[in-house]
Amino acid sequence: MTTIQSTLGRAITPEDNQGQYDAIESSLDRSLFIVAGPGSGKTTVMALRVLKLVYVDGIDPSTVLATTFTKKAATELRSRILGWGERLRLAFIENPTYADQREVLQLIDFNQIFTGTLDSISENILQEYREAGSPTPVIIEDFIANAMMVRYGLLDGGRYKNKDLKAYLKGLSGISYDLNTGGMAGILLEIRDRVCHDQVDIDTFNESGENPGIKVACEAIRVYMRELEERLLYDYGRLEQEFFQKLLNGELTEFTEKIRFILVDEYQDTNLLQEHIYFELARHALQNGGSITVVGDDDQSIYRFRGATVDLFTHFPSRIQEALQVYPTVITLSKNYRSTQNIVDRVEQFVTLDPTFQCARVEEKPPIEYARIGKPVNYPILGMFRDDLPTLARDLSFFLEGVVHNGGVEITQSGTTYTICVDADRGSPADICVLCSSPQEMKADGNPRLPRLLRQNLHNATHSIEIFNPRGQQLREISEVQVLCGLMLECIDPESTIQNKIKYLPKDAKKFFGAWRDAAQIYIQQHSEQYGDMTLGKFVQAWQTRTPHNAFVQKREVPLLDLVYRLVTWIPPMQYDVEGLVYLEVITRTITQSAVFTKFGSEIIFDDENTILEGKSIIDAMRGIFIPLATGAIDINEDLLETIPTDRIPIMSIHQAKGLEYPLVIVDVGSDFKTEHHKQAFKRYPREGGRTCRMEDELRAFSPLQTPQRPGVDRAFDDLTRQYFVAFSRPQDVLLLVGLNSVKDGYLTKGRKPTLKFIKNVATGWDRDETWHWGKGLPDIIHI
Repeated sequence: MTTIQSTLGRAITPEDNQGQYDAIESSLDRSLFIVAGPGSGKTTVMALRVLKLVYVDGIDPSTVLATTFTKKAATELRSRILGWGERLRLAFIENPTYADQREVLQLIDFNQIFTGTLDSISENILQEYREAGSPTPVIIEDFIANAMMVRYGLLDGGRYKNKDLKAYLKGLSGISYDLNTGGMAGILLEIRDRVCHDQVDIDTFNESGENPGIKVACEAIRVYMRELEERLLYDYGRLEQEFFQKLLNGELTEFTEKIRFILVDEYQDTNLLQEHIYFELARHALQNGGSITVVGDDDQSIYRFRGATVDLFTHFPSRIQEALQVYPTVITLSKNYRSTQNIVDRVEQFVTLDPTFQCARVEEKPPIEYARIGKPVNYPILGMFRDDLPTLARDLSFFLEGVVHNGGVEITQSGTTYTICVDADRGSPADICVLCSSPQEMKADGNPRLPRLLRQNLHNATHSIEIFNPRGQQLREISEVQVLCGLMLECIDPESTIQNKIKYLPKDAKKFFGAWRDAAQIYIQQHSEQYGDMTLGKFVQAWQTRTPHNAFVQKREVPLLDLVYRLVTWIPPMQYDVEGLVYLEVITRTITQSAVFTKFGSEIIFDDENTILEGKSIIDAMRGIFIPLATGAIDINEDLLETIPTDRIPIMSIHQAKGLEYPLVIVDVGSDFKTEHHKQAFKRYPREGGRTCRMEDELRAFSPLQTPQRPGVDRAFDDLTRQYFVAFSRPQDVLLLVGLNSVKDGYLTKGRKPTLKFIKNVATGWDRDETWHWGKGLPDIIHI
């Protein structure tokens, strides 16, 4: 520990932090259950636990497996292990005390540690330890899974038009409007994922009820799964299932015979299949004289909609005891090194204000403690609430402009003046983050939401500030995407000749194909600039007429990707704008990955002697690429948003922000709520369990997990509480809550006798017993 402090500047002693010390120093054969609150240094603990095993206990790095939930977190963990490991190695080598061990120290290879997400580790192990001659697993990403479900689960056989299926999926979703094809595919994949993750007996589920839509849904899912198997493709669910099955069958003995230490971060986001995998890995580790360590925080479990089962974390000690006869040591990390005293107090008060929520938490969980090093300015918790959305957006934009460009904004509390500004030397707009329940910029009725108005106001400010919010619109509705897709359609299928021959073409696909083509035609008329000796209009015309020219590559097989890269020459935002680059990446990845399941591999076949073949290749591209894009089945993957440009203010969902931290965080707690409208209840004060809980109840009856005992409405309240707990614990220095005055002061009903009504909202301190702990006017925060 002395070397750690002198080399890494980390003081890990019982006096500094008993929990961290115990977690790192625990003997190699002791399994641990670490409950780690926000900002408590869990990544530090995991990295140093691994380094202690290697340097102190002399463990071979190749016997250690460390995994976490997201790619970004896995990269950070690996970076810590490699970086700190190398710095400690140099410190030991330079220390005369370890002169006899220098040769051994030089040979340590931290790259041999298995690190990554469970999916990436499963893929690597299946690839490295596969049987001779067996193919390498080909993994498809979520958006390609959506495209395959559209193509094979819904378009084939015309299931997208099946009334029983539509009614069943609509009822499961709890929506009042008709589902489009992309929406149907999304729900079917949710069901498929739950079948996999919760280990559901799909045959029993298929025969379970009188609803005829269940059988059609199971049929669509089975067709999708069969396509994966026949094409030797793996979505993430099938990948994990395959990994687990090979572990059970003893087909990975070369790996399991040497594995000794399992460390799992973000365990609160685990599902049943993943628990089975971890327990099976732990069984081998224990047999080899090792242990398992799991780290997580039930209060930050916000991925129920992806199949996470928080009970697996809260009951981890009893579950692993029953499965493996292991009695893990419970360690709590409750000291928060991230945030100021006021933020820590607000977060702790928020997570404990609802009595009913406490029984859904880890038992006897200690309160979060303020432990930030140094003497940071203890800014008050701030609030900005206005009568209407345009005024809120205008004033918030003015505030942000002042923080970034105008020397800061002054706030006075009890005679003390605080200046909020970005760091003059190292600061940037990216030190600020705006969190919303959804980053969508437009409402369903076409009116702008706060993210859109912020974008407009900040762009037009005296000192312009740009927003980074690629997920602010559905991909199919973004202007650059519409132009690019329209240009591609116009090139490969002029006058919609082939498109009109497609038997199963969903109405929403046809609608967007038309809108894209219109956008392309307008764009061609507006852009007459030449690149080389070619205008965009001439380029498209050369493709349409199949004229030999440098615009049209005269060869039998033309990859659509080549066409994309030629067309973006005339679309500057997709070359230079950071959001445009994200959109382009989604489209190119869709084209590239769709090649693994389309008949013609995302290529257009041109053959003067066989025009039928050309038509088939165009239809294949439409069914595998353009229809999924047009029906909304393809959208922006969060993995593309890991790097935030430093010159922009990011707007993101709270789920996107999990694991991140910023000096200034703005949390939208009510810009959408003018009145207590029942259609918005799920966003602020649930009346029922909602889609995710309905799906849990529907499918877990056929799973070893069984139907949850906690009512759906309580689970929905739990999820909202955890969601805003995550949001409120992101800031380091300043937390600003924003919304309409209606959520702060209430609103008057219309009619002859107006009455004052209050909008119940978990995010503003209401519990599920209708007690408003923060009170009218939110008096405990400073309003600006």
